[in-house]
Amino acid sequence: MDSSTIKSLVERELQREKPYVNYHGISSANIRSFLVEPFTVRTDPDDMETQPRDMWVVLQERDTPTEGYVIVYDPLKKTWGVAEHTGNNRYTLVISVSSLSEALDGM
Repeated sequence: MDSSTIKSLVERELQREKPYVNYHGISSANIRSFLVEPFTVRTDPDDMETQPRDMWVVLQERDTPTEGYVIVYDPLKKTWGVAEHTGNNRYTLVISVSSLSEALDGM
């Protein structure tokens, strides 16, 4: 997978226009301002079973990905999630869900 493939997945999710509630100020009116050029980060799935792996950051709560939460896409499981920075350029998955809107709900 490359960043253009991930961008296409994000666009497909946004076109679904599923409603969500986000308590971090992200709405359907401003969501595009939080989207970033997709890039990979080492993420611990925090499931006590699988090793950390690369996931794609698609949205950042703040300008710097090490502050606040990020929304990631997991190409291995084909799921979306919310992750937080835990140091040394590593992230921990907080939730894993089946859609971008569910990730925004869980943020």
